Amino acid sequence: MVKELKNLAEKIDTGNSNLTEEEAMDVLSVIAKEALSKEQACIFLNLRRSRFDELIREGKIPKGKKRVGYSNLIWYKSDLIKAKVAENKSSN
Repeated sequence: MVKELKNLAEKIDTGNSNLTEEEAMDVLSVIAKEALSKEQACIFLNLRRSRFDELIREGKIPKGKKRVGYSNLIWYKSDLIKAKVAENKSSN
């Protein structure tokens, strides 16, 4: 099942699925509920930290979330995917 979900996520990412955009986002949000550090989020989005911070200030990327017992903020991959899709739509 994991392999099938990964294959589906790959198809969605490349635009080769038969899902609507809303269905694709629902699938990706389930698959991508992975917490990332700021560094990992920057790598995932292929951004420098300064640009990442700038996009947060502009409201284009959600603010990080706090976890109990940790001092660093986290970002969920699913939230970053949604922000990336929204940014791509606005630039087209």
